[in-house]
Amino acid sequence: MRLFSSPPSPFGRKVKMTAAITGLIDAIEIVQIDANDPQSLALNPSPIQKIPLLELDDGHIITDSKVICEYLIERSGRHEMLPDADRIGCLTRASVADGITEAALLMVYERRFRPESQINHDWLNRQNLKVLGGLDWITTHIRPVDRTPTLDQVTLAASLGYLDFRFAGEWRTRYRELALWLTQYQQMVPSYQATSPDAHA
Repeated sequence: MRLFSSPPSPFGRKVKMTAAITGLIDAIEIVQIDANDPQSLALNPSPIQKIPLLELDDGHIITDSKVICEYLIERSGRHEMLPDADRIGCLTRASVADGITEAALLMVYERRFRPESQINHDWLNRQNLKVLGGLDWITTHIRPVDRTPTLDQVTLAASLGYLDFRFAGEWRTRYRELALWLTQYQQMVPSYQATSPDAHA
């Protein structure tokens, strides 16, 4: 299998952590994609040039980090990551965490791709409210990490890691419980550090 991703991608990081937890990481070749390099982008078999993408050995592709993670969980038989008894709750919490990441990404892109004079600050504020709303909600719904993190916990860890990476951890002062949760996650899940953007995993 080949995973097309990039070190800064929070969605790619989520997939890499899932692959490590399921024991499939050694079966995956990671192909680094640089969004600023046309030659690198041409390597990505995604028809819409999005990452992450998992290419199977038979050439079939799986897109979207949620779908890739579900595939890895199913293939490995590690169903405790997405338990039947709480499947909808787990996917809902994961969806909220993904929404936080998506809003944060839009804030980054707004500043990166527009001249200062054209930045839409109302748009930035709306995305920031989504981030805060998601963090407020998930603070009261996330569960402590047990022996094996569930998919929603992996997704949240990737999301909070992205906020640390792109926004200098500004969220930590307001959300101390989540900051403590992430510290506990880091201590229990070695792949969190191994997949950090600085590690170039």
